[in-house]
Amino acid sequence: MNKFLVLAGVVLSSQIPSICLAANGTQLTGYGAKAAGMAGASVAFPQDAIAAANNPAGMAEVGSRVDGDFQILYVDTETEFLNSENKHSGKRYAPIPEFGVNYQVNDRLSLGFSTAASGVLFRYDDELIPNPNVDRAKGAFMQVIGLPTIAYKITDQLSLGFSLALAAQRLEIQGIPLPDGSASNPAHGAEYSYGASWRVGALWKAKPWLSVGAMYASKIKMSNYNSYEDDLLSTTGGSIDIPEQYALGVAVKPIDNLTVALDWQHISWQNSDTYHETFGWRSQDIFRLGASYVLSPEWTVRAGYSTTRKQFPTDYTLQNTLLVGINPKAATFGVTRDFRENGELTLGYEYDLSTSSKGSGVSEGTKIRTNMGFVTVGYGWKF
Repeated sequence: MNKFLVLAGVVLSSQIPSICLAANGTQLTGYGAKAAGMAGASVAFPQDAIAAANNPAGMAEVGSRVDGDFQILYVDTETEFLNSENKHSGKRYAPIPEFGVNYQVNDRLSLGFSTAASGVLFRYDDELIPNPNVDRAKGAFMQVIGLPTIAYKITDQLSLGFSLALAAQRLEIQGIPLPDGSASNPAHGAEYSYGASWRVGALWKAKPWLSVGAMYASKIKMSNYNSYEDDLLSTTGGSIDIPEQYALGVAVKPIDNLTVALDWQHISWQNSDTYHETFGWRSQDIFRLGASYVLSPEWTVRAGYSTTRKQFPTDYTLQNTLLVGINPKAATFGVTRDFRENGELTLGYEYDLSTSSKGSGVSEGTKIRTNMGFVTVGYGWKF
């Protein structure tokens, strides 16, 4: 069986370790430094101006503020490509910036802007195939979704939010083998893609100790990559669409200083041709549990855990060779120092539990093992 027939699936993988850096396919475990410290549990518990990335309605609860942070990825991968003797490894670091601003117009209305960013460079230390005509496989993919948001408190207990979802992507790939392994696909340089859609959310403070949230994000149809649509992305229409997703969350305060949040999120990878047809990705249901404890007016600590199933079955391991973000479980920790002069510093750490994928069927002989984690640094300013 010619296993190189499925090498076209490696195409996007050289780009996506950025997006799929963590447990949830191509998405980060959590958006915003505080949510990241709680493994992303945030749909019913907004904490900063990046809240629209998790639930647009949350912006009604965070007040006037500006937030910026970096989630810094570390990834260490070892791969057996096609057979156990053909071993490769790579280590990379990648900073992922995030930003949000929110303005409380009056007691009911807020206007804001959040980003949901991802992007990484990944490459192995040598060629995947020992052939002088095959370049070292590497690629870069960056994606950012800008979310201009309006949130309104219908009552003191119920808030609704709406965001435009304005997406931009950058793709650059080289060194992907041709199906027969004789040489590399042509390098096209960097290309860009754009798309737009929308998100909605609701947040209900049912009791002083209980909040319930919901979010829906429609699919974003992206424009084609003109050069890549004729070879590497030819079987899926030439674009990398961002799938539909939706989430429910609940936050409980069993005591005054402690908040416990639980989220369920569904990401419809199967409805996005590139992810499903090229990489064999299946839709994911993600469960997140997080806790935030206020130690004092100056200090808050957080912890969380996120779990889901791996986004692809073992017979698609070969297609995901460069897509190293395969870890479906993550543990997180975080701390915030409030300086009482409107500023606050947040630090966090995420450890994605080590995992591997051993190929079966057409992927037999290929194995991926990945260790990865994040360090988060964020600063918020209230005004």
